[in-house]
Amino acid sequence: MIIQWIIAAIATTVLLGVWKMVGIKDVPNYRSAHASPTPTAAGICLSCVFICFYICSSNLATVPLNFVIGLGLLTVIGFADDWRELSYKIRLVSHALVVGLVLLSQNLSPVEYIVWFFVGVGLINVCNFLDGLNGLLASQWLLTTGFLLAGFAGDNSVFWILWISVLIYLLFNFPKSHLFMGDTGSTILGFSYFAIIFYLAPLQNEFPSTLLNKDSFILFALFPLAFAWGDVTFTLIRRFLEKRSVVSSFGDYGFHHQARFFKSHSLVTLVYLGLNCLLALGAQSLFLDRKLIPVVCGIYVLLQLLHFWFIYKISKIQSVV
Repeated sequence: MIIQWIIAAIATTVLLGVWKMVGIKDVPNYRSAHASPTPTAAGICLSCVFICFYICSSNLATVPLNFVIGLGLLTVIGFADDWRELSYKIRLVSHALVVGLVLLSQNLSPVEYIVWFFVGVGLINVCNFLDGLNGLLASQWLLTTGFLLAGFAGDNSVFWILWISVLIYLLFNFPKSHLFMGDTGSTILGFSYFAIIFYLAPLQNEFPSTLLNKDSFILFALFPLAFAWGDVTFTLIRRFLEKRSVVSSFGDYGFHHQARFFKSHSLVTLVYLGLNCLLALGAQSLFLDRKLIPVVCGIYVLLQLLHFWFIYKISKIQSVV
């Protein structure tokens, strides 16, 4: 496994190095957080490394072909969107299609199918929204999926190859960004996060089910990204109340406001990563002792409300300026 990880790291480094020189450029506009043209759509390199390892390494091919087909489709659609912006309707249909492909690999009840469908499409879009600051999405994805893979999947999961590739990408993207993963990368990270939860869930018999089969494991796996979910939800609600489009890009997510306030992408990314670590530790404590659920959830709600209040205040200051 170590040899395969090293090969994956070298292959990713080479592909990203080439992409840095020849990749398509993201030219900044008034909504952008970057100031100079930067190669984007580097997610195609991550996808290529993963698919090649899946095809060539039979001992790693532990996920259904449906997932790989879906990954390939998202890569094509994401690259087309990075090259020439596509309608959000086309992107949403592709998200629904690839999530549906994964769900077909298991027998689910109609209610379970609906719940998993919304989890999958939601994760793809949340990860897409989070890709707005240097290292923000990649660092949180690495921490959260690493937490799940190390705790429940072992060291021979094929998803570790993607994890290694994203780690190498982070070196190109943080603290100074030389590459963007673009929609090509953000959508496949959201899709893979969903797939990891979906494929691990049936094996977690120690997690009780309340309303649906394995529902407590779903909440457990989603909890480390709760601040990200909260940020996106808070922003979309504000857009709706202000009668603005909820699908257009305005650079008005909480992390955008904080980056402008602190004048640092790196600081905000590290703060979100720290919150991500706290939530992962909280999830771990819930797994060890479920009596702590009220305490952990209460602390999270308090911190989230304070976070919302801070974002609201600085956004008002920036709107006046």
